Amino acid sequence: MSIHRRPGQTRRRVRPSRPARRRDHSAGRLSGNLLATDQLAIPGSRLNGGNGTRAADRPAMALSAPTTGIIGLFERHWPVMMVVLAFVASWTIIPVFTAAPVGDDWVYSLSVEYLLEEGRLEILDLSVTTLVFQVLWGSLFGLIFGDTFGAHRFSTVVLFLLSGIAFYSLLRTLGVTYGRSALGAAVYLFNPLSFVMAFSFMTDPVYLATMVISVALYAAGLRSDQRNRRLVLWGAFFAGCAFLVRQQGALIPFGIVAYLVLTRQLWFDRRSLVRLLEVVAIPALMLVLYYLWLIFIHGVPEQQDQFLDRALGAGIGGTWLLLRRMTYFETVMAGLFVLPVVLAALPGLIGLVRRRLLLRGEGLSRRVAALRLAAIAGWLVIVVFGAVVTIGDDYLMPYVSQFVGTSGLGPNDLFGGRPELLDPASMADARLLLTWLCVGSAIVFGIATIGRIGSPASPTRGVAAMLTIVGLGQVAGVMPPSFHFANWIISVDRYLLPLLPFAIALLLWALRDIRLALPIGWLALALFAAFSVVGTRDFLVFQKATWDYARYVNYDLGVPLTKLNGGSSWDGYYLHEYGEQNDIPQQTVGGTWWNNLFATATDSTYVISGSPNAPSDGTYVQIDHREYSSWLQSEPVYLYVMQRQLVPPGQPPAGPIPPEAPPPPIYAHPIE
Repeated sequence: MSIHRRPGQTRRRVRPSRPARRRDHSAGRLSGNLLATDQLAIPGSRLNGGNGTRAADRPAMALSAPTTGIIGLFERHWPVMMVVLAFVASWTIIPVFTAAPVGDDWVYSLSVEYLLEEGRLEILDLSVTTLVFQVLWGSLFGLIFGDTFGAHRFSTVVLFLLSGIAFYSLLRTLGVTYGRSALGAAVYLFNPLSFVMAFSFMTDPVYLATMVISVALYAAGLRSDQRNRRLVLWGAFFAGCAFLVRQQGALIPFGIVAYLVLTRQLWFDRRSLVRLLEVVAIPALMLVLYYLWLIFIHGVPEQQDQFLDRALGAGIGGTWLLLRRMTYFETVMAGLFVLPVVLAALPGLIGLVRRRLLLRGEGLSRRVAALRLAAIAGWLVIVVFGAVVTIGDDYLMPYVSQFVGTSGLGPNDLFGGRPELLDPASMADARLLLTWLCVGSAIVFGIATIGRIGSPASPTRGVAAMLTIVGLGQVAGVMPPSFHFANWIISVDRYLLPLLPFAIALLLWALRDIRLALPIGWLALALFAAFSVVGTRDFLVFQKATWDYARYVNYDLGVPLTKLNGGSSWDGYYLHEYGEQNDIPQQTVGGTWWNNLFATATDSTYVISGSPNAPSDGTYVQIDHREYSSWLQSEPVYLYVMQRQLVPPGQPPAGPIPPEAPPPPIYAHPIE
């Protein structure tokens, strides 16, 4: 039967009836405010602290049409904008452009100086990292702001801030709500370890930043419901940049490929080959070109050449011991990294245990349930057993301390260092409390994240799986550089920095169906941020005071550089090249590690010290002192000039200076 219609008349489609939509009260209750959902239209105290299970996977219901443009952008992202503003505001307190290096970053600043002043790309023998991208990035800021330590440091600060924004984007890709993502970005930016390292020119924060940007782009481009080839290619580019900072950057695309293989997204067909090339071609090309240049043009730096020898020299026994120690340290440091988030989750802790451990409402098969419980049990054994052993031996947090320690933030590479922030008894109590807090936080972290084994498949779970695999690669990447310290201080905290973003991101993803009291999290974060800002300020002020004092002794008192020990960065920056080029043996009798490694040319007749009793061999006397500013210290703190009166007995004499060596430098060149 035909249906006749008049010209211009269209057929009306009959829509099938739809079942009544059931309102989701768990995503956002009218009795609270809309911030319990994924909409940030109305500021409020809860700030996405409610149950966000469904809002995390799809846009939440709104009572009005979403606002577009700049106003809509602000309504959605104002919390993270405030975080970025707070980070930038900290620059008014922290002397970013301090004319003094931090730790070993003088090694990398020298490479920037060579490029800007002599036009050659030079990686010093002391560098064990690839470094190329960092030198180019620092040189760009050197051209703009001048070739100074401050300009190099500012390049790291800017890149780290950009990575914080990328990390916020990564959390949104994981389906974390706006408010929780802002908290996660703040925890990432203001963690004491990441924050103090951001105000340096060390390779660790530069690698962290490029890695986070790369992973965020990979995640956004490979998410199953919104694939984007351009983002994948940009992720591959930044993975290559990460490799050109530190070698473990090669593990980023390797982890991405492992994820694609394990999730059966790569196979023996043309489409899989194209996807594989999108992920690995750019970083693989950068890797090949770098090693061709390093081996055949530049020459392999001495420390990189010895890198493999140290790992092989440790043997199976030494490697197993280091692995056991680092496994525990990494779990507890993960607890420190996520501590503000865990504190925010305390009100929902009972619900977390009921779901993840008691499996209430999970609907898991017996095999998956057994796998989940076994994995959680293994995690608990590592954390609890390690805590009992280390605390029993009075080995307390902060572990593998270098940039976060009992004296505040930053390394103490100076005779006498800096005084501890508390008296010995109070410091022991504070360290014990911090250790147990981090152990408890690590336990919650393990239950929450491992407890997502067997969760329903979704695009966000795929991103979380990718982060887990890439993160495990970074865990493995901690081991190789730690061999250098294995028989000394085991490792250093900055090597654990790449674990920070993965711990925060996976925990926030795992807690999407758990209620968070975000005001508690923000309060804890505020305490972290205050310590980070003030501690970093104190450290840079201390570095400047040390260098100013050393310059005073050098210029005004007329003490030659080869008679002065001004700390590792001062000695290394001014005397390393002279000592290396002329094969000067160690001149300081019974000297420190830096006198043996790169500051061999000074005999340390005069020493800048942080204590009137250091060096402690009884051969030095104090001839001058100077106060410096510290906000964290309750008492005035001083630097001292110590003069050697006697040669310490029982020490081997200094080696002879080669007769063909030119006269040593007398004065330090001016620093702007």
